Amino acid sequence: MIPKAFVKGFGEIPSNIIVTTNTGCNWRMTTRREGNEAFIDQGWTAFAVAHQLKVGQFLTFRQVSSFEYSVVIFDHTCTEVVSRCPYHGDDTMRVVSKHYV
Repeated sequence: MIPKAFVKGFGEIPSNIIVTTNTGCNWRMTTRREGNEAFIDQGWTAFAVAHQLKVGQFLTFRQVSSFEYSVVIFDHTCTEVVSRCPYHGDDTMRVVSKHYV
């Protein structure tokens, strides 16, 4: 779920977004609304698996444009996690999960 304070602070979240990690990996995702709640939908599971997200880690999102967000992953000690996902080699600007946006 996308926190209500985030939605309130940034206004309407588009149904198609691009999330860029601190290593330059771009991910296309979709969002959906259910009543007063908003969720990242398609693309999130692949992102979480590729970046090996674990319980205790947290992510910060910053809005770059109306449909682009940058994300930084932190571990349980609040240390920034810097690792390339397995889908990106030297071409870090390639967009993964091409089905959306």
